[in-house]
Amino acid sequence: MPKGIFHAVVLTDDLEANLTFLTEVCGIGPVQPYEPAAASLAAALGWPEAECRTRGAIVGQPPGMIDLVAIPPSLRATVAPGVTLLAIATPDVEGRAAAAREAGFDTAEPRTVTDATGGSMTMAPLVVGGVGYEFVRFG
Repeated sequence: MPKGIFHAVVLTDDLEANLTFLTEVCGIGPVQPYEPAAASLAAALGWPEAECRTRGAIVGQPPGMIDLVAIPPSLRATVAPGVTLLAIATPDVEGRAAAAREAGFDTAEPRTVTDATGGSMTMAPLVVGGVGYEFVRFG
C-alpha cells in the first residue's frame, strides 16, 4: 500500500542551475543523472516521442525524491517549467489504475517501457483536478 508520493517530476529549462540549488544550497543528495527513455516521457507527458531526447537527474532518496527533467529545446516554447506529475509507487499499477477508473478518473491503461539499460517501468498516468499523477512500478 502506498504511503506517500514516491517522487515529483519537475520540468526545467536549466537542469544545472536546479542541481546546484538542490545539492549545494539545500544539501539534498545523492544525484543520479540519467537519460530518460523517450517512450517513457512520451507516455507520461504526452510529448512527441521524436522530441523526447533529453537529460534528467534524480535528486535525493525514496520516498520523496525529485526527478528533474530538462525540457528539450524544441519544446521550450510550448512546455512550461514546474512540477508536472507526482508519482505514486505501487506493486499493483493495474489495480490502482482500475480503481481510479472505477472512481470516475480518466486513467491511461498501464504501459511498460524499457530504457536503454534494460530497466523497465510500468506506469499509468492520469490527471485529477489539473494535477498530474502516475501510478508506477519499477522492474
